[in-house]
Amino acid sequence: MSFNWESYIQLADELIAYQKQPSILEAYYRSAISRAYYGVFCIARNFLIKKGISIPKENTHKFVREQYTNSSNWLEKKIGTDLSRLLLDRKNADYDDQPSIDVQRAKFAVQISKEIFKNLQKLGAI
Repeated sequence: MSFNWESYIQLADELIAYQKQPSILEAYYRSAISRAYYGVFCIARNFLIKKGISIPKENTHKFVREQYTNSSNWLEKKIGTDLSRLLLDRKNADYDDQPSIDVQRAKFAVQISKEIFKNLQKLGAI
């Protein structure tokens, strides 16, 4: 049985809602953004594989986003645009030292991941 990447999106929700250590709130929010991104990214990637598209080992994230962004299907284009936006949030959460990640930003990232997920469902990815 393969891993259910949707569980990363669920985990992102839990990281926002159920923090047990107030001293590390920002770490919860940063982790939520990262998990939200990787959850939908892996579902989007696996859908391309299911469609017979070979995914390169290098520049994988860029390749997957471009497959959607460059599609003639408007829903796939939206997925690509939203993945790009979510990737920026994920990079900020994972690499930016500035304390600018708050609950609103984390919730917005999770919301975007859920929209991508729903659009992938409409395409038959899930």
